[in-house]
Amino acid sequence: MTARTVKDSGRVVRRLGRTGFKVTVLGLGGHTYPVGSSPDCFMPPETRSQIVHHLVASGVNYFDTTWIHEVELLADSFRRANIKEGVLVSIHGGCISDAQWRQKLRQEIESRLDILGYTNAPLFITGVGDGDASYAEVVAACETMRKLKEEKLIQNIGLSCHTISLFPVISKVIRETDILDYIMIRFNWKFQQANEELFPVAREHDVGIVVMKIFCWDCAPSQWERRISVFEPITRENRIEDIEYNSSLTPAQRNILWCIQNSPCDVVIPSMNTIREAEENIQALRSINVKVGTDDFEKYSRRLWKKREIKSLALYAESKTIREIAENLLRLKRRRWHIIIRTIRAHYRILKNEGLKKYLLYSYNYRKGQLFNQKKDPDLM
Repeated sequence: MTARTVKDSGRVVRRLGRTGFKVTVLGLGGHTYPVGSSPDCFMPPETRSQIVHHLVASGVNYFDTTWIHEVELLADSFRRANIKEGVLVSIHGGCISDAQWRQKLRQEIESRLDILGYTNAPLFITGVGDGDASYAEVVAACETMRKLKEEKLIQNIGLSCHTISLFPVISKVIRETDILDYIMIRFNWKFQQANEELFPVAREHDVGIVVMKIFCWDCAPSQWERRISVFEPITRENRIEDIEYNSSLTPAQRNILWCIQNSPCDVVIPSMNTIREAEENIQALRSINVKVGTDDFEKYSRRLWKKREIKSLALYAESKTIREIAENLLRLKRRRWHIIIRTIRAHYRILKNEGLKKYLLYSYNYRKGQLFNQKKDPDLM
């Protein structure tokens, strides 16, 4: 148990860095399957509120939100479950890659505060976006948020990032500016890069660490369509087999424990869309000191890249939402293969009809034309 970890009423509670807030190591991610009363929705609002109530009753107190509809949904769940205190909500304020970010920032914050009934945001976080933000851009965004903190519109400043190549930039911002109070970072068994520099720097400067994408390993910029847990069960038989593995810990439970045990995180925030998922994660924490095996995790790291696995999810996953996402992945895979096959056939026709010499000449002239256009327009490079 580290200095940042305490026991509180049987729960595992950690201090979220310099924010000073005590947070349960298990939090709730903001993303949900569709919630509403229409037949296409995964669940009605009342069911969603029951999940939130179950988590709060089990001691969970950290709730992440991104889009404004997630704030509305969480506020509705709090109202239905009569939850009025004892929870921390992290409010998201867009991405700095948005050219209009500064102009929209205050309105984004105030609209969310109004929905939640808050006068200020205890935790406020901004994303760096999908692009390659520069150090200067990130610092400028942090300075903008610091002004809001001085106005007491927000209490603590956070930065979220999925893009691994930007981790060194955030590390430098932490070291050189001393502005950030907490960070929310992509980390899991497949992508552990945050442990190399970013997490040690954050700990050194007492910056709180929130870990995301612990189940959706591959969901990130350029791969948002892979927003499926790599441990998503398909059949009842699979779930029974999972439960019997490794002293009754399922692969998903071993995964959440691995993330907690192998990073200096203060809280992990998986999305949870059923009572079963919530209870599975809560039960995992009872084995928090048990060293878990990961010998079978390699197969899960490839799961969403195998056509057979994706097809099984599209056909047999319990959730209609998961089936639709998997079907979209199959369509994307088919489109990509169609383009590759068309390209190969086109090259083959040129070789067959024109011969190797002309084929190489055409290829040379095509590439030469590309380079010429790039010189005329540097933005193409």
